[in-house]
Amino acid sequence: MKKRYYEFLNVLITDDSPIRNLDFYKAGLIELFFILLVFIVSIFLHGEIHDRSMMVMQFTIGHISILLLAFLLFQKFFDTKALQIIPTSSYLFLHFELLFWGSIFFGENHLAFFMIFIILSLSYQLINLLYQMVIVSKLRYFEQKQKINILQIHAIVLCCLSAGVAVITRLFMLSGIYMIVALVGLSIALTPLYLLGYAQVFTGWRNQVTDKW
Repeated sequence: MKKRYYEFLNVLITDDSPIRNLDFYKAGLIELFFILLVFIVSIFLHGEIHDRSMMVMQFTIGHISILLLAFLLFQKFFDTKALQIIPTSSYLFLHFELLFWGSIFFGENHLAFFMIFIILSLSYQLINLLYQMVIVSKLRYFEQKQKINILQIHAIVLCCLSAGVAVITRLFMLSGIYMIVALVGLSIALTPLYLLGYAQVFTGWRNQVTDKW
């Protein structure tokens, strides 16, 4: 299993450069985009900022402050692993922030829906990992682009379904809840891609695959 894990990392990770300032910039921009999204959707659905939405925004602002501090420290201590994992960890925390924010639109049952979203997300990550480790050994003679597409086919399908739900919701003026569900689905689909950033920090796997892929 460990060998297959190294093999699919070898296929999926095309950028083997170390963590750099750009990774912090991208993480910060996504955080700012999320705050803007929370603001716009809250105004669109409720006509005002919901108390729990305000809490999510405040938490995200605190998260951005930590990211900024880590970025400043990174300028001096760029070889420190604890600082290098901050951008990828930022995506992971943001994912759970989005899941919580999505759950608050379900009213008093928001905590139950938050747990449902977490279970769905964790289940998807597990299924995704098992699928990739099972299928990767069968892709040895495929082209690189074909390998990546096959390994990520379920994420592509989920992204397309989420986009389809969002478009249908907008065209037919359906309840905004469907838009929230689409955003949650999109976040779940993209999370495994962001988690690959950890492999840029912990690079021991690169020496474990001796066969040419």
